[in-house]
Amino acid sequence: MRSHARIRHLCLILSADVLTQDSAFMAFISFASSEFPERERLEAAQDCYAAMANVDLAVPRGESPDITARIRLLPGVSIAYVECSSLVAQRKPVNLADGNDDISLLLNPGGQGGWESSQPSLGEVSCRAGEGCLGFNEVPGRVAFRGPGARFLSIGFARRLLVPLLGGNPPLAMNKLIRTEPLARLARLALELTSGRALSFAQDTSRMADQALDLAALALGATPDAAHHARGRGLREARLRAIKADMLALASRGDLSLTQVAARHGVSPGYLRALFRQEQTTFTDYLLRLRLQLAWRRLVEPRLGQRSVSDIAFASGFNNLSWFYRAFKQHFGVTPSEIRAGAAMDVLRPAPPG
Repeated sequence: MRSHARIRHLCLILSADVLTQDSAFMAFISFASSEFPERERLEAAQDCYAAMANVDLAVPRGESPDITARIRLLPGVSIAYVECSSLVAQRKPVNLADGNDDISLLLNPGGQGGWESSQPSLGEVSCRAGEGCLGFNEVPGRVAFRGPGARFLSIGFARRLLVPLLGGNPPLAMNKLIRTEPLARLARLALELTSGRALSFAQDTSRMADQALDLAALALGATPDAAHHARGRGLREARLRAIKADMLALASRGDLSLTQVAARHGVSPGYLRALFRQEQTTFTDYLLRLRLQLAWRRLVEPRLGQRSVSDIAFASGFNNLSWFYRAFKQHFGVTPSEIRAGAAMDVLRPAPPG
């Protein structure tokens, strides 16, 4: 009899198709063989992960697989992160009946082990950390994982969406993927989307899918028109996301400047200003909102109740107390002292920066 854990995973898999039919959702599915008794792990992996990917799994004789998989489904884009022991995942001729003709970018994001991909049109490609190759779902193929700890990132795109951006022809002659900025940003986006963390952009799946598609097209050789469009959309958004994440991490530094952030990301100060201008804001205003939110969170944190308001202001990146009090009241409509008093009575909670 199947365990309750397996039934739960199978229900998740069966619900994925329903979720992806509605772009208001961004389906997330996870599988871990460690949740099953060792003697059931191969069967569980076949029932769950292999059934969903429509591949056949084979492991060395006498061994049970150690597989962790996290999958994110977007409109026209499927992303899978896998970490596993030694095994072979094979897409056989019988599996081709599903009609899936996606084109996938197969990347090795690093780890203890490596893997080799083999397909008739491309031959065998060995991918070490930081390397990648292409995979075509319409033809048989196999990936041999050399564990333990082999890591694998598959970013699949519907052929009807990707191929037109490449001039109508799939890049059959491309073997190893060349490491470029678009490919690096695509890998970073895919890892973020499969991290399992709560995502603030979960309601904007079409935009995330478009960004991934743009980055893939640039990485594979987009047509001039498609490249121009992708640089203005997908690459721009990927850069902005990375810059915002960096600013969030560094917001408490009082000396953080536009010039410093631009230099950290290899862009000009003018380009960075333009990025925020297209977001209907400025670098300075966005950084201010980050610092105000940081101060709010610290003011309502019970463990920091003994720290003074001024100490929290300075620790949140403000260099002028008068400016801090004025900006805080203007942004939130209440004073820092009122926030702290409300938190003590358990009536106020942090709000995300606008």
